[in-house]
Amino acid sequence: MMPGRPGSIWTRFLPDRIAGQIALLVILSVCALHLVFFITVVWSRQDRGEHPAETTGRVAGFVRLLDVTPPAERAQVIARIRSSAPDLGIELPPAGSPAAPAVPDHRAMHLRRLLGEGFNVGEPTEASDRPGSDRVRIVIGLRDGTPAAVTLVRDRPPPAPGGPLRVTIIFVLVSLAMLGSWAALSLTKPLRAIEATVESYGFGQTVQPLSESGPREIRTVARALNRMQERITKLVDDRTKTLAAVGHDLRTPITRLRLRAEMLDESPERSRMLADLDQMDALVQSALTHLRDGRSDAASTTFDLQSLLQTIADGYADVGKPVTMQVSARLPVRGRPFDVERAVANVVDNAIKYGGTAELSLSREGSMAVIAVADKGPGIPLARRAAMLEPFVRGEDARTMNDTDGFGLGLTIARSVMEAHGGTIAFADNSPSGLIVKLSLPVS
Repeated sequence: MMPGRPGSIWTRFLPDRIAGQIALLVILSVCALHLVFFITVVWSRQDRGEHPAETTGRVAGFVRLLDVTPPAERAQVIARIRSSAPDLGIELPPAGSPAAPAVPDHRAMHLRRLLGEGFNVGEPTEASDRPGSDRVRIVIGLRDGTPAAVTLVRDRPPPAPGGPLRVTIIFVLVSLAMLGSWAALSLTKPLRAIEATVESYGFGQTVQPLSESGPREIRTVARALNRMQERITKLVDDRTKTLAAVGHDLRTPITRLRLRAEMLDESPERSRMLADLDQMDALVQSALTHLRDGRSDAASTTFDLQSLLQTIADGYADVGKPVTMQVSARLPVRGRPFDVERAVANVVDNAIKYGGTAELSLSREGSMAVIAVADKGPGIPLARRAAMLEPFVRGEDARTMNDTDGFGLGLTIARSVMEAHGGTIAFADNSPSGLIVKLSLPVS
């Protein structure tokens, strides 16, 4: 048994590579096909009895023998025929025998062709008074007018054309379907596991290492993906630790500068200094959030999305911001509420900044909960919508930054949060003007 392969009694005899398994499957299919064809042919030839041509040939020979035999010796000849061919009943019936019901039997036609002129072959009838008997009776008039009755086993109907071939074709189709399904399942099962692991990795879920089983090619891919997953996890952990240290080191001097500025007397310079420090702190916070892919350290939980949106709208309304929330049904989602709140707040801030107002709504589309943030601003041209999701891209082309400009990270962080929760972000035009930003999250 190869190392790394499962130790079941079936898999230990399988070839190690996919090509070998396919070759083994083809060989087994061909062997099974020959075996079934052989069994079908042998079975179809069993218990078929004598061929009708052989039966009519023997009967025709016996009838000719009786025809050339003198009438006084025919009884002895019939006795010898009965002893040599017990399956054939030949007799000289008395004149005036009652007629029996006729039955179809194509051997009477064969006898007419074999005996030729001078013999009168009658129609086959029941050999007894009971209908459904397994024997038929054919009365043949010899050339001197003497009737001779021949009793035969009822001829079986000819087999349907292509009987063995039909069985073989059906077996081939069924076996190919079963073997093909088995091969497809056995080969695609590890591939589906790899796909599921790769798709789930990066969404904040704990992913178990892939099982290194199956053909050698599948095991090699699974082993490489496990090593890659370990390296990526280590890099992410190292980056998280580095960002935590950088965030602490950057905020410390900003905090000291703010304390010193607040100790100064009231003046325009003091106000501008505090505004610059607030902007620096916001820039550091946005950059760190972006580098963390919009994630916090909070654990995932199931929460009501409608209540979260209503809380966000009420918070803006309390400080006089024109943000409203449409009445909607409750939709439970699973994730980190603080991250989702930050993503929605970033979009709402953009809507207020460029559109003056923001209107929140919540709906369900299939398995997704869709948050729509609509404004009445100038919107975003189609050519720039994809670029607006990139970091440090702002809606206003400006080389300078003031207290009203953003850092170009709001939509980028919102996209990272949505993707971390298995969702998406998209843009749509509002009517008659403005923009609608749609944030989609899977419904729990």
